Amino acid sequence: MRVTLLGTGSADGWPNPWCDCPSCAWARETGTCRAQTGVLVDDALLIDAGPDVPRSAARFGLSLGQLRHLVVGHAHPDHLGPEALMWRSWTTAADRPLDVVGPPAVLDVIGAFLARWEGRELGAPGTPLRPLAAVAGRPVRLGGPDGYLLAPVPAAHGDSSIGPAVLYDLTGPDGARLLYACDTGPLPAGTVDALAGRAFDVALVEENNGDRPGFGEHLDLETFAATVAALRANGALVDHSTVVAVHLSHRNPPGPELARRLAASGVDLLPDGTVLDVTAGTRAVVARPRTTPVGQRG
Repeated sequence: MRVTLLGTGSADGWPNPWCDCPSCAWARETGTCRAQTGVLVDDALLIDAGPDVPRSAARFGLSLGQLRHLVVGHAHPDHLGPEALMWRSWTTAADRPLDVVGPPAVLDVIGAFLARWEGRELGAPGTPLRPLAAVAGRPVRLGGPDGYLLAPVPAAHGDSSIGPAVLYDLTGPDGARLLYACDTGPLPAGTVDALAGRAFDVALVEENNGDRPGFGEHLDLETFAATVAALRANGALVDHSTVVAVHLSHRNPPGPELARRLAASGVDLLPDGTVLDVTAGTRAVVARPRTTPVGQRG
């Protein structure tokens, strides 16, 4: 499994373009920019597609033309920019089949957008988009029996108007396993239990709030560390698991201090554009993409 971090930032990114706080000032001074979080798997599957994400792929020299599965965790606008599906319809990929996977509210948002701007119905016969509902506790098989197995689990984030929001346990065709845990507050007990023993090769876990907790249903540095510890205790994370903090905002301290504090929990702080080459049962190999955006220094 090849996992490309197209973005590792929060809804407003880091730095926030309007903000002059110490964390944003540090990010500008060092040329460190984090776009909205989104992850490309094997060039075939994209998890979350906020407005930043397709352009991030272009900046890193990557094409989304071979994408076959679009997976969204909930309908907040930094995770779901339905405009991308209209822009896709203007391209050489327009007629290629695309699974569109998300909770009911995600499919409603996409359906309403396509009806308003393109006059087409999501999932109508003869159209390339195939809607699939993501419901906690109901695994979804993508790409046939030799494809991806996607198992949604409940998040602690928002209400049914944006979801119900889910996190994803993704198993690739080669058996490598990814946990995508973004967005959520402290995990529900049932989710911790559901993830027990899964021995993820890579876990991408949100850490939005840093030292300024209380902004929505997100993890801060304290609850993030507790969440990672709970997942280690129940076997969801094991010795070879690579854990990466994502959905990072300027509510965190500047990069060097954040890296130090995350390292205390055995967690990596990686820049946008990082590629993880993942083999089941071994620690991921960290590489970089073919190109790096101007001003991005890691």
